[in-house]
Amino acid sequence: MKMKNIPDYIKDLPGVRTGIFIFSVILSGILCSGFITEITINGKLEWSNFYKAITFWILSGYFIILYLYNRFFYRHENDTLKFLDENYCRAYIIAHCLPELVEKYNQELRAGKSPSDLIDIVEELKKMKK
Repeated sequence: MKMKNIPDYIKDLPGVRTGIFIFSVILSGILCSGFITEITINGKLEWSNFYKAITFWILSGYFIILYLYNRFFYRHENDTLKFLDENYCRAYIIAHCLPELVEKYNQELRAGKSPSDLIDIVEELKKMKK
């Protein structure tokens, strides 16, 4: 598995997402318990020393990673929901087909066809919008 395929691997397999969720819940429980244990002195919580605890900084880093993970899925799901909009789908298709239409047009020009013999890009775009 290549490194750049990991996000696709994670978002496409629900079992992997579930495994990551379970692991994150267990890890956060362990880290929070460790943090409380670390700032408890003689049976009392000493909140004034929280920033000196190593587990506080590990938890802070963990929360940043968790935030980035959830932001990744928010963006993925938001991008997926865009395709429910018909106008967005049409614009997406046109944006992805237009470069190929232009390249085909250029190839025909290079092959010696006159502009009157070529496909009408405007007409092709109108067909796509329907």
